[in-house]
Amino acid sequence: MTDLPNISEAHFDIPTLEKLLPAERATHAPRILLLYGSLRPQSYSRLLVLEAERLLQRLGAETRVFDPHGLPMVDSVPADHPKVQELRALSAWSEGQVWCSPERHGALTGVFKTQIDWLPLEVGALRPTQGRTLAVMQVCGGSQSFNAVNALRILGRWMRMITIPNQSSVAKAYEEFDAQGRMKPSSYYDRLTDVMEELVKFTLLTRDSEQYLSSRYSERKEKLELPPKL
Repeated sequence: MTDLPNISEAHFDIPTLEKLLPAERATHAPRILLLYGSLRPQSYSRLLVLEAERLLQRLGAETRVFDPHGLPMVDSVPADHPKVQELRALSAWSEGQVWCSPERHGALTGVFKTQIDWLPLEVGALRPTQGRTLAVMQVCGGSQSFNAVNALRILGRWMRMITIPNQSSVAKAYEEFDAQGRMKPSSYYDRLTDVMEELVKFTLLTRDSEQYLSSRYSERKEKLELPPKL
């Protein structure tokens, strides 16, 4: 049962607790980037993100919120566009991310998808999203739905992120915020708190092991088998 003739022993790795939990661990605040998916002046995905940001800061995280205003459609301009560079720098800075999109026509908004489309899996030697933790949320104009968060989970997997189990879907979002834009007390607010707490926990647990967690047998094998560059 242990005979594996197709395995390259030189690239095979057996996980251990020592490898997963390095002796020296980071002590700085978890770095969390928050993205939202609407340009409307009264954007409920933005309001939910700002409420999430307050919770994250109270939980000890350092946060950044990206403003998608002015971000061009993907491939319509070169990647050195200032808004593209800002987004990529923030993603590289982050150790975890929060994605929040309205549900429109049963799916994500183009505003949100454009942000992710500008984040390639690799930029030179940097990987803007791989190994980072991710929390997904959506706001609904009507009854509660999970189409957007399900699509966000697919995106997170595609971007090689560690998507936490919990999520937030706020039904009739226009009823859940007061005139000052603050979220009212409710089960939705309690769930939002749960999600942010879980994100911080997963980020603290995985950030020091990101390189090891995202190291893959097939990629290690491929890199060492490639011919040297002349």
